[in-house]
Amino acid sequence: MEGTKRDCPSVRRRSKGGYLLVFLVALAAALVAAGSSLTEAKVQKAQKTTSDRLYVENRGCEVMELNPLRTEEYPEITEAVREYYRQQGEEASFAESYDDIHIYTKEGRYRGTYVVFVAYDMKIKDIYTKVPGLGTVYVEDDEEGGCRIIADVKDQEIKEYIQMVAQHEDVQKLMTKTQKAYQEAVRSDALLQEALLDLKNAYENSTGS
Repeated sequence: MEGTKRDCPSVRRRSKGGYLLVFLVALAAALVAAGSSLTEAKVQKAQKTTSDRLYVENRGCEVMELNPLRTEEYPEITEAVREYYRQQGEEASFAESYDDIHIYTKEGRYRGTYVVFVAYDMKIKDIYTKVPGLGTVYVEDDEEGGCRIIADVKDQEIKEYIQMVAQHEDVQKLMTKTQKAYQEAVRSDALLQEALLDLKNAYENSTGS
């Protein structure tokens, strides 16, 4: 399983507001990844091959009732993910910080792996109103008792699993809550609307879309 840097699965059926929310997360991911080196040692650690590791499947992990969304239940994951976002805020070209971070986890398909949903308020430079967002990272326990963050998942099996658990009702409620908060923030601040439009144009120019 391999990964590099950053954020979120998309949900196939979206309202216009849902599209905006997912776009914002994708945009933040693309621009931060383009302008950020993170900590090279951490990136290398995230890309470390794990072919010698024994993977034991978590039984019932695809069922919401057996794999509910848990709030900041794993201190080492909470600390690692918050540190990751702190560095992203320091190194991003457009964001000052990611604040009010809350960590929600579901077990991954295999023991010692986790799908982590990260709710945050992103502070854009020179804009007063913060932007609510929701990111996703994949986390694995490492051999040293810590954990490694894989933020841009390349493994197709993992990507499909993340998309599947993102359809769970408890995750959908979290997405809806974030979407509403995002829409309220955008409606409240004309300067924020303009800044998001500029970011949207920059994202489209960088991807050619």
